[in-house]
Amino acid sequence: MQVNTQKVLGLTFIHLLVFLVWAGITANAQTTTPLHWGVKAGINASTMHGDAVDDAEYQAGFNGGIYLNYKFAQNWSIQPEVLFSMKGAETESSLSGQAITTDYELGYLSIPVLAKYHFNTNSNVIPSLYLGPQLGFGLYGDANDNEIDDSLADAEFGLAFGGGIDLLTASQASDLIQLVGLDLRYTLGLTDTFDVAGDPEAQNGAFSAVFTLGF
Repeated sequence: MQVNTQKVLGLTFIHLLVFLVWAGITANAQTTTPLHWGVKAGINASTMHGDAVDDAEYQAGFNGGIYLNYKFAQNWSIQPEVLFSMKGAETESSLSGQAITTDYELGYLSIPVLAKYHFNTNSNVIPSLYLGPQLGFGLYGDANDNEIDDSLADAEFGLAFGGGIDLLTASQASDLIQLVGLDLRYTLGLTDTFDVAGDPEAQNGAFSAVFTLGF
């Protein structure tokens, strides 16, 4: 019996995240804890690269979801997230010497797990840098307004890295909003965006800017 490794990894990521969110909410309801959760929303500027793409223009789309942050050391934390991410690009490729322009619009459920380093500033402004793997599940795909769901790969694997600034706003642990922040990152796709045997590969790449609210 064949095992779909991407689906197994995806379910593992999701189960881990659900458990951590439950643990974080339960702990926050009881006492001060190194766990906190939050929401985030912003924009992507995405494109494609790879052998299937001669040239590509960036395309804007929504990016947002929820996250959980667990601080396991003074300067270090781990942060899994579940995001809805709109990606795509306007690409140009050559077919039999003729330039073909295609406008892709793609939607993903993205699950990054980030190792995050927090800088000591002795203030309520905390900058950070982070890096981690990301697993994405294709939800839908359009090319020039034509549905291409069957051609979109079920899952993609990538690497997310970037930095952010958090402003600690709470005066006490019982305050609803603990922090507000700005997060800037780049996500590099490492696997083929499409599942079409024999075709050249194309990978996603996206810059993201999102605002966060931590609870």
